[in-house]
Amino acid sequence: MKRLIIGIMSFLLMSSGCVWGTSTSVVEETNSLSGLESGMSSLPAEAQSLLDIDLPACVRDETVFEVAYVTRVIDGDSIEVLLDGEEEQVRYIGVNTPEYYSDEREEAISATELNRQLVEGQYVLLVRDISDRDKYERLLRYVFTTEDFVNYRLVEEGAAEARSYPPDTACGDYLFNAKNQ
Repeated sequence: MKRLIIGIMSFLLMSSGCVWGTSTSVVEETNSLSGLESGMSSLPAEAQSLLDIDLPACVRDETVFEVAYVTRVIDGDSIEVLLDGEEEQVRYIGVNTPEYYSDEREEAISATELNRQLVEGQYVLLVRDISDRDKYERLLRYVFTTEDFVNYRLVEEGAAEARSYPPDTACGDYLFNAKNQ
């Protein structure tokens, strides 16, 4: 509880309302952020429900959570978001989708369309693993909507393949098992 209070206090002091750091304990298969609601009153009403979602146990204890608004779907495994008033590109951790300029163009289009259906025009919860950014300066995140763990859903639907990109492997096993569920 003390760590939760410290996390909320840090948020209130350092954040403009869209980024917060906290510590959550993973006791069961999933956990939620609903205990943070008192410190998240500055989030838009439509983003508040993200605090109640169940997170998979693979999300690490020491995690930075961010709420962002998806402004554009770039492709099957990348989006552009508005985060703290800045446009940021986000690359999904642990998954890979086909590229447009390859022999798998049709699959790339399908993956992009599924990604668009899952996230475009809505608030998402972004969860960091180890690395903050990739070599292209994109944020590396697990992405959640109120309905889905997007990285997982893309694999489950066959639009993406699970891929390990060390050191960001907290949900690696979980994602590799998505196709088998």
